[in-house]
Amino acid sequence: MMVFKKIHISSILSSLAALFAGLALSACFDIPSTPDESQKVQNVSIYVKQEGEIDSTLLKIHPQNSAKIYAVVHPDQYSENLSFKWYRESEEDGDILLGSKTKYLVNKKPAQESIPNKLIVTDTEGNSLVTNFEIIINTPPQIDSIVSPQPSDTLYGNSNTSFLFEWVSHDNDNEYYTHTVLIDGTSYVVGEFSSIRQSGFDKGEHTFQVVVTDNYGDNDSSAVITFYVAKKRD
Repeated sequence: MMVFKKIHISSILSSLAALFAGLALSACFDIPSTPDESQKVQNVSIYVKQEGEIDSTLLKIHPQNSAKIYAVVHPDQYSENLSFKWYRESEEDGDILLGSKTKYLVNKKPAQESIPNKLIVTDTEGNSLVTNFEIIINTPPQIDSIVSPQPSDTLYGNSNTSFLFEWVSHDNDNEYYTHTVLIDGTSYVVGEFSSIRQSGFDKGEHTFQVVVTDNYGDNDSSAVITFYVAKKRD
């Protein structure tokens, strides 16, 4: 009887040990995994697209045409699960929400207040990246159509004669701009001057053109003017 009782108690203890081990293992499996709180998006780049041209450096737009502002996130595999909020930030009004889509449309002739300068990208874990930027609204400078000499003009003189070349340009943004004169294909940078004198022309056909460029790289040019040089009349 004593031997039987020892075997019975030993079996009960083994069963209890196995039961507790199973419960412990089951409890281990039921513990939820730690949520992923890591920052998935590492950085955001802002781009501007207008008339098929993409700009990510100056972020410059021309007011006469509509444009799109959009963001590219890195790494890009998380882009579908992100929220985008475009803001106009100012000292007076703080942050004003302008849009919440992946792209922001800028209409023609926009006011500066209608263009965002801050983007907040948020992932599914609530992590956010803030990107500040500034969109430049720039109107290209212009050259008037009337320049001198005019097409088919004949200038009288010889290689020692100094001929006058002049033009009129303007910039609606009142920005600094420079002129480049092309005479017979040779370029002369003349800065802010609106006229020059040039000699050394042989008789015959010659060409003349003016290009005006502002400090944002926008430019305008006159048509290529063909003129002629002939000997002085008696």
